[in-house]
Amino acid sequence: MTFGRIRARSTRLDAPKRLAVLTIALLATAAPAGAQESPCARFAGPPSPAGTVADPALIEISGVAASRAHPGVLWVHNDSGGQPAVTALSDTGEDLGTYRVPGAEATDWEDIAAGPGPDPEQDYLYVGDIGDNAEGRESVQVHRVPEPDEAPDGTDGRFAEEVVLTLHYPTGPVDAEALLVDPVTGDLVIVGKRPRSAPVFAADAAAIADGGDVQLRQVATLDAAPTGGPPGPLGLVTGGDVSPDGSVVLLRTYLSVAAYPRPEGEPLAAAFAGMPCAAPRADEPQGEAVGFLADGSAYVTISEGTAQPINRVAVSPALAATTTTTTTTATTAPSVTQDDSEDGLPAWAWITIPVAILGALAVAAIVRRRRR
Repeated sequence: MTFGRIRARSTRLDAPKRLAVLTIALLATAAPAGAQESPCARFAGPPSPAGTVADPALIEISGVAASRAHPGVLWVHNDSGGQPAVTALSDTGEDLGTYRVPGAEATDWEDIAAGPGPDPEQDYLYVGDIGDNAEGRESVQVHRVPEPDEAPDGTDGRFAEEVVLTLHYPTGPVDAEALLVDPVTGDLVIVGKRPRSAPVFAADAAAIADGGDVQLRQVATLDAAPTGGPPGPLGLVTGGDVSPDGSVVLLRTYLSVAAYPRPEGEPLAAAFAGMPCAAPRADEPQGEAVGFLADGSAYVTISEGTAQPINRVAVSPALAATTTTTTTTATTAPSVTQDDSEDGLPAWAWITIPVAILGALAVAAIVRRRRR
């Protein structure tokens, strides 16, 4: 037998060994099916101006939400000291009329969200009177109003009705500027405005359906800055929004726009257990407002100040529009720690399953040698 034939035989693997090597290679290289693409891969920056805010009274825009009932309409409002009213703009900044919120006061309006509510056939706006610079308010309010049936056309008006949610924090007063409403479940989320360890609070849709007093619960604490953004802590959160399909959460700070992917089938708070990425943002003097367009094709940001541009970032491919709404099933927020499962299997399964496979192959190899 030649040396070449000896070498060839020594490197040849029998069937059980070949299967073992193949199993190891596949497990080492295959990513779990539940792994998520970074949402920032879909944002086609840099931002570009889509228009300019025309209404001279809008000098402190603190929140923006895209209408779900009327395509091409943006709802915005001024910060503290303004009127208890919401203004409709076209997506290029044209003034479409200001609507008063009946019975409301404007202590410190900081954000607005569009989302579902008790009537599944109705689209709602949630206006967050949640600012508390001195952290001295015993409770804060969110005003829920139905969107008007008729599209805004430049005529001032008022919303048909209002439901007041009086929110109580479990840890005492909190200054906050970011209000989120889950388009899938109707759950409400508020993010505190702190330079470090920003608290995240939530209330289930069932708890807010009828208005009145609502006890919030803390579901997360945020510290990490988005990957690809400025180093350091996340910073002061000044606004937020959820994509129309509920899959991505945006949080605005003065220095970044952080994008959090939401695990499929999980409560909205589960998004904050992962690491955010830095989404494109415009250089704005005091950026506080951020919101997705209703068709998921872009998000916009607006700064405080007079005649500010509406900066737009395209999303390609677009995130799907909302397809499911419900406000009757309460959800339980996940732990703030990272989930230990992927693709529906617990972490231990990714170790024990390969070990079991290799053990079975070893036994098969021994049996085969004994039969020879």
